Amino acid sequence: MTIPAVETTKGGQPLLLLRPDWSQPARSAVDLLAAGARAREIGGTLHLLNGANQPVRISPEGASVFATEGPQAAWWSVVWSTVSAIRGLRAWCRETVSSAAREWRRELRRQAGDERLPFELRQRLRNMADASTRYARREIDRLPRRLLRAPSSVSLSPAAMEQARMQLTARGLADGRPLVTFESRMRPDIAAAAIEFLLREGYTVARVGDRSEGLRPYDAVADLTTLRPPPPLLEVCLVSASSFIVCESIDLQQLAYLTNTPSLVINARDPFMAYPVRANGLFALCNAIDLDTAQAITIGDMLREPYFRDLRKQEARGRRRGSYGYRDNTSEEVIEALKEMTAGIGGGWTMETESQSRFRARVVEAGAELAVVSPHVAEWGPDGGFIGDGRLVQFQADRVA
Repeated sequence: MTIPAVETTKGGQPLLLLRPDWSQPARSAVDLLAAGARAREIGGTLHLLNGANQPVRISPEGASVFATEGPQAAWWSVVWSTVSAIRGLRAWCRETVSSAAREWRRELRRQAGDERLPFELRQRLRNMADASTRYARREIDRLPRRLLRAPSSVSLSPAAMEQARMQLTARGLADGRPLVTFESRMRPDIAAAAIEFLLREGYTVARVGDRSEGLRPYDAVADLTTLRPPPPLLEVCLVSASSFIVCESIDLQQLAYLTNTPSLVINARDPFMAYPVRANGLFALCNAIDLDTAQAITIGDMLREPYFRDLRKQEARGRRRGSYGYRDNTSEEVIEALKEMTAGIGGGWTMETESQSRFRARVVEAGAELAVVSPHVAEWGPDGGFIGDGRLVQFQADRVA
């Protein structure tokens, strides 16, 4: 992702300006962490605009963060607004040119396939279509994995903490037992097996995300799925208070980077998008099926170009139009992943196996090759050869090995 922070100087010293929008907590989490890391890289300071009203503060090691207020804040706000407007205009121009080039390329290729035209003309049209490809490419908004690698100390304003505490207490969450935030779109029977395992391990569970019909209530489970939409800062406080999170959405995983909360992503559809940046992260790939042959897609196949061609087709035409279908991780797989998660927390994340290390290396190697042909991999894949310090769950990594 492009960091929205504005880089400038004050008294010859570099500084960054940032105005996080906490109505989008996941994006703000990435922006704040990346800006703090960037300030550390350039030996500058990070200034948060509208500082008095910022509910979240970070303290990255090696960089200073200030809440800008008063007359100076007014001037920096003008700078921020001006640069942001220029960036927005440039992005609009690039997208307009790219859209026109795609339409032009599509028309040229259509005409080149018209057998009524002379062969020489058709060949010339193909060459023109190929030459327009560089203008038709969209700008890739890459995830800045390296900038998210190092955790930062995070604090929430007392007002935000008190408001969230009252909301969580009203939903039945009280201090005492360790907490797990659980987000899943899986079948009710699989979700029930995972929740029951967590309850046996002594955890309180807070369910977030989509409602799951058919999942019975539990005494030590707080259902927050009825909050529509959930208050953004409530999610930040909930993730911060959790021993770890179980999720399917990338947004919740990225929010966990802000608070450095261990995360387990289940039912991931490819090895790049959900690959954890931090060492305290795990992910489990879903079970992909070739709908034409009814054969299972191996994890190794998920690192090859045909798989991402199909993902791109599904994104463009809708989920049911691709050649692949997806099955949720089974209850046995989810529980095995949860066992590895709790073992990692207890052991300080020092138990990576050789198969997990080899799989990471394969993801980095495949990502470098696929980023050239797949916008999806270019966006979510390795950042300068770094994919993450986390790992694929062991039972799946062993299958690849």
